[in-house]
Amino acid sequence: MTHLLQLVRTESAGVRREILVTTAVSGIANAAIIAIIAQASQSAGYDDVQLRYLLMFIVAMVLYIMCLRYSSKKMIRIMTQLVQKLRVRLVDKLQAAELPVVEKVGKSPILNALTHESTTIADSGEAMIEGLQSIIFVCFGFAYVAYLSRPAFYLSVVSAIVALTLVFRARSQALQLMQKTRDRELVFLNYATDVLEGFKEARLNQKKSDDLRDDVHEVAERVTELREEIEDLQTRRTIMGRASFYILIAMVVFLLPVIIETYTEVIAETVTAILFVVGPLSMIVGIVPYLTRSNESARSILELEAALDQMSGETPRIKATKAGSRPRGFRSIEVDRASYRYGDTEESFSLGPLSFDLNEGEILFLTGGNGSGKSTLLKLVAGLYPLDSGKIRIDGDVLESGNIQSYREMFSAVFSDFHLFRKLYNLLDSDEALVNAMLERMQISRKVRFEDEGFSTLELSTGQRKRLALAVSLLEDRPILIFDELAADQDPEFREFLYKELLPELQRAGRTIIAATHDDRYFNVADRVIRMEYGTIEYIRERDQA
Repeated sequence: MTHLLQLVRTESAGVRREILVTTAVSGIANAAIIAIIAQASQSAGYDDVQLRYLLMFIVAMVLYIMCLRYSSKKMIRIMTQLVQKLRVRLVDKLQAAELPVVEKVGKSPILNALTHESTTIADSGEAMIEGLQSIIFVCFGFAYVAYLSRPAFYLSVVSAIVALTLVFRARSQALQLMQKTRDRELVFLNYATDVLEGFKEARLNQKKSDDLRDDVHEVAERVTELREEIEDLQTRRTIMGRASFYILIAMVVFLLPVIIETYTEVIAETVTAILFVVGPLSMIVGIVPYLTRSNESARSILELEAALDQMSGETPRIKATKAGSRPRGFRSIEVDRASYRYGDTEESFSLGPLSFDLNEGEILFLTGGNGSGKSTLLKLVAGLYPLDSGKIRIDGDVLESGNIQSYREMFSAVFSDFHLFRKLYNLLDSDEALVNAMLERMQISRKVRFEDEGFSTLELSTGQRKRLALAVSLLEDRPILIFDELAADQDPEFREFLYKELLPELQRAGRTIIAATHDDRYFNVADRVIRMEYGTIEYIRERDQA
């Protein structure tokens, strides 16, 4: 349980002693209740003695309830706050990471950590308290059994060791099955994402829908089989462990009186004490598999954080810029023999080395076939991908990790895989009339409105979503605008407006535009056109060469 305890220790530092003390008092009080009841049963008929035992019972019961309630409440609060901090910390690390790191980690492990794994950890607090309280209770219960009968005590200890050994022997195999289950669950999550994000495409093609459904059912059945195998393994070991307790009682009742002649004098009290101890022992045996699952969830989250830290450490540390600072202008950006490579294999796509410059107030178009590297180049120019070799210079100064974030702040982009935020982040205090005027100019004001710092809906067509993304990009008022196939999915009228009216207007206002496009009929709008093939620049055509 090292990973789970590692997380709990960091969160419970201030109240750890209180929890241990109150849980210990609760366990001692629980054990005292056994002794009081056992002693009271031996003195039936003596009113004064019975009254004394009754008062002792009431005190012990109050201590048990109050201390257990206090420690459970504290532990539940600790675990819920722990999960909150884990989630927030994980999100913070994601936001601080670089794009290649997030792409390499993948969406499914992150979502799984933020949902399933976190929930499993949150639910383990009460089980830990019950386990700790049961351990303390068992220790004092065994001490009382030892007081009554040493042979019965030895048998009890052996029985407990056998039970816990049976349970922990299954742990190694269970951990392997849990890892397989987690891998399959990530695959299931990927398929579930396909069902949601590819709903329209699958709805138009029944065979595609059926194939996807078969994959979903297959991986779901495999997850179910693995879960059943885990539960069956742990249940069998738990049952065998608990069975050893009943064997213990049978030996105390049937075997010890035969071996020890004087044992019959304490058999009733010993059996009563053992019966009380069996319950907490069974609870300990029962919660071990559950805590094992929680520990695996903690391990998974810690490994994910470590992977984010390690991969982020392999990239230059980016210095944050002051929030709200206005991006600085520029005169020219020079890309000098820049290259970038996806992955580490020979088949991995590589970009460059390539060289070109981007001047202030210029319209630069990127063209080329699908997979030629246009989108990668846009992300590289924007500072989202680190260079494997080469340099980027801004007004002659080499772009480095210390100034790259201020460089990024010059860009506003609508990438091909863009994301729309429901709120207008960075512009939350924007004038509603100004934003809605921009929506009207983008010809989507009948579909969406800006109100209460956010947009009324994001349920729009692909073309309308791109127009909304364009509106947000223009409202951000950055010196450089990046558009990746922005005109795709647009009607001819809006495409004409975009190329013939909006882009020249932005250029006259001093904005710089770099856009990936296939619309060769509008290439005359650009100052230069760069054609790309297989990750390299095939040619650069100036406007006067068109």
